[in-house]
Amino acid sequence: MRPVDSSDSFVERRERRGVAWVHPDLAAVPLDEFWRALRPLAFAKGRGGVGTLELSGHTLVVRPFRRGGALGAILRDRYAGPGRARAELHLLAALRAEGVPVVTPMAAVARRSGAFWRLRLCTELLDGALPLPAFLAAHPAWRRVTAEAVGTVLRLAFAAGLRHPDLHVDNVLCALRGDRVRVVLVDLDRATRRPGQGIDAAWAMLARMQRYVRRHAATLPAVPTRCETMRCLRAIEPDRDRRHAAWRAIAATVHRALRRRRLLGR
Repeated sequence: MRPVDSSDSFVERRERRGVAWVHPDLAAVPLDEFWRALRPLAFAKGRGGVGTLELSGHTLVVRPFRRGGALGAILRDRYAGPGRARAELHLLAALRAEGVPVVTPMAAVARRSGAFWRLRLCTELLDGALPLPAFLAAHPAWRRVTAEAVGTVLRLAFAAGLRHPDLHVDNVLCALRGDRVRVVLVDLDRATRRPGQGIDAAWAMLARMQRYVRRHAATLPAVPTRCETMRCLRAIEPDRDRRHAAWRAIAATVHRALRRRRLLGR
């Protein structure tokens, strides 16, 4: 058992069939404990079946990694190595160090299964948190405040260099805290951090988020209105002309993407 490096506080643990990078509070927990059956978590999203575990006084949200796309049907939850879970753990820690509100990372664990590995990411449960669509449906009186809070968090994330290949509204968790709405980002699998990226990268991620809303509007508990979306954009880009230019570019990108899907019959 040893600290991973001086840049973070995670401890590397290795046992016969597995490896883990864990918060010091969990350093004494046997790795097998991280692989217990999960208690289902209401409203949680994730291909692998997100659930919770109680370990060493912490309630952990555990997300098993599972592939999507064409490879998902073949490899399912099997990976060539443990690096993907560790990368997300360290990205969360790096963003937190930059002041970006993200879920608290607690552990990345990997277990060898034949020639492949199975992976889990553990974060600390945020009490009362719901994905953005479910939160809007449950707390309609807070929609305006929520839009501004989401925009502020996204502005901080983009300023810190977050690049997410699949950012969508279910990556945003919201919780009431007195007279405020606390917003954090979750599920940053395959995301990276590239400080100094241009604003165009941020608009591209927002276009993908808007496309997700348009595609899934019929099944989401609630979706942001155009007014709420503009309020969110105002928190990201205060300049009115640049904000409206960005909105027009986002709308055009979404329109082209959805039209292409219709033409392809998808």
